[in-house]
Amino acid sequence: MNQAKMAQKQAELAKNAVNNPEHRFTNLYTLMHWEYWIIQAAQAVLKRPGSDTAGVDGQTKNAFKKVYKAEISGLVDELKRKTYVTQPVRRTFIPKKNGDQRPLGIPALRDRIVQEALRAILDPIYESDFCHHSYGFRRGRCTMDAIQAMMPRFNARGKYFYVIEADIKSYFDTVQHRKLVSILKRRIADRDIIDLIRKFLNAGVMEDGLFARTETGVPQGGVISPLLANVYLHQLDTWAETKWDRAHYRRNRENGRGNYILMRFADDFVIISNDRIAGVREAKQELKEFLDRELHLTLSEEKTALTHLNDGVTFLGFSIRRVISRGKWAVHLRPSQKAKEQIKVKLKEVTEGHDVNRSEYSKLTELNTIVSGWAEYYRYVSLLADINEIARFARERYFLWLRKKHKRTPKLQLIKSRKQVIFKTKRWVAETRQGSKVLFTFQWHPTRKELKRQKYLQKGRSGFPHPYLSEKLPD
Repeated sequence: MNQAKMAQKQAELAKNAVNNPEHRFTNLYTLMHWEYWIIQAAQAVLKRPGSDTAGVDGQTKNAFKKVYKAEISGLVDELKRKTYVTQPVRRTFIPKKNGDQRPLGIPALRDRIVQEALRAILDPIYESDFCHHSYGFRRGRCTMDAIQAMMPRFNARGKYFYVIEADIKSYFDTVQHRKLVSILKRRIADRDIIDLIRKFLNAGVMEDGLFARTETGVPQGGVISPLLANVYLHQLDTWAETKWDRAHYRRNRENGRGNYILMRFADDFVIISNDRIAGVREAKQELKEFLDRELHLTLSEEKTALTHLNDGVTFLGFSIRRVISRGKWAVHLRPSQKAKEQIKVKLKEVTEGHDVNRSEYSKLTELNTIVSGWAEYYRYVSLLADINEIARFARERYFLWLRKKHKRTPKLQLIKSRKQVIFKTKRWVAETRQGSKVLFTFQWHPTRKELKRQKYLQKGRSGFPHPYLSEKLPD
């Protein structure tokens, strides 16, 4: 019943936002101290794997569950009396593949629940405003929707052969709080909601026992951070849509001018164009000036590239390149070189041989999970060769792990005793006993039975359905 009540209220917010694009919402804060709203937010947060990780207060999911009713009651009461106090986020660092470290902010569990309740109010409103070609952190959209929206425009008819591969310097760390709040106020007139958002923005970070204020940025790891990041960059989307209005497409082509489309997934975005190189260079400069002037963001000169499709474009882990195939031009979609290197590094790490006491069944299952998951993400690529390459690499790494596990067993004996032909492919096999049962597994391979490859069916050609409304919105 609680979930149905929340869905009904979210639909009302969404409908109001769609029908009244200039409306500023009031009386939203009362939802923050409805018990069923907080219960739904708590259940959503506690279901996530990250809820096992504690914030600065050390409270874990299990600890929270032991005093669940008291915690919910306390949150409702504090929010109602407006005495709720946010805690600093616990800063930790996760290694990046290039050797650098990415800062990650982990809010306290109670703060995550309040942020989820806040997100559940704001998301239906801003989903009604966000632009068509914004794909990141939005319900019903994924990376392949962004990729597939681009692909048809790269053909000989569209001729969108130039791509601005943009990169914003330290985006999540440089969002200006004052600017963000001013943008939020265009839609949200409820001061209590704005004040609560301010509290989270100014909560500060705790690192190695030391507190630091946060005067800019939204913490990567916060429940509400992706939505706030999208709200901020929505200004970029609307600027691009207004500047490069698709209604003038034919007129621009007839007059020898090019057209431009911005495709964005969170802070990763590209601008594709069928203009001449001089026009694209000018557009890149205009983009840089807009980000600096209006959003106080810096376009990285080192990482932002102006690329011709013949040279290959990288976006969201994919490489897109125009090549001559079978005597004619074709556009190939493949995993990026960086994506292949990253999966190989991961496979090397899990087959180093430090855990040779593990069962072969367990190790082979782990490898299968990694490789099949990676292949599933890239199953819409043009060529199977890249997936075969990774499957072959995993096969070789598993063999090295086996040899470390069985140092005294001859190589040929290992191959003979642990390989079988399955689905017309010779592969590694393993088994283990679980009570009276014998569990059997074999190494995953991208056969038709194991990997369903097909062309991705493009969504949203005439508009994506509103995720909070049952009926599809008109174009």
